[in-house]
Amino acid sequence: MKQGIMKRWLFSLAVVCLAIVEGCSWGKVQIKNYYIISYTPSSPTPASSKRPYPYSIQVGRFEVQRIFNRQSILYRFSPQQIQYYELHDWAVRPDFMVTDMVLRHLATSNLTNRVGLEYFETRPDFRIEGTVEALEKFDAGDMFFAHLAMTFKLLRVRDGTQIWEYSFDQRRQVYQEEMVYTVRGLSSILQSQMDIVVSNLDSLFLTMSSGPAQVPAATVKPSEKPAAQETSPDRDVDESTFEIIPEKPRK
Repeated sequence: MKQGIMKRWLFSLAVVCLAIVEGCSWGKVQIKNYYIISYTPSSPTPASSKRPYPYSIQVGRFEVQRIFNRQSILYRFSPQQIQYYELHDWAVRPDFMVTDMVLRHLATSNLTNRVGLEYFETRPDFRIEGTVEALEKFDAGDMFFAHLAMTFKLLRVRDGTQIWEYSFDQRRQVYQEEMVYTVRGLSSILQSQMDIVVSNLDSLFLTMSSGPAQVPAATVKPSEKPAAQETSPDRDVDESTFEIIPEKPRK
């Protein structure tokens, strides 16, 4: 009788110890990682440019589609199937994160006399705003991509007239399993597209400063058609030693 009780006691003790060990191991895995889209803006001034132009630009908040505007990073399998990572989060809410990078890029470019988020004493000449249509990691089966899509528009503040618009939809292939490489891909896409935005605005402001105050119709930029799937390497990462590693969906 005593031996039976002792065996049951030892068995219970072993189960408890195993649960403690597994709990400790599980605790080590449950470490959240936080990411942010970031890069160092660099916008060389073209020889034909007359920067800084005598205008002020207000950067409005860039709205993000609801399914992307949350802390957890989105992982897409198909147009109908998505998943959110539990252990990979944005450090800053996406709408603030993107707005801050647009502001930083425009300010660094020295495009105009003043760029800011708020204007309390004076009214800005223009306001740039837009929408983030996609911000995700995309699983194409045997390949993975950083996917970013956005629209931009420039408004003349005094009468609310839209005088310019631009849009893009790009995917950049990711060659490493770690999430940081997807975030670097997203950062690289935003950097290259902001260079285009600055170049377009430079041409627009050059036309305006050289002629009448009214913007000629020919300078209003139509939205770019969605770009074809881009598989060029992330310029911030040397991918020559990388191989494509399928990433298992996280539970």
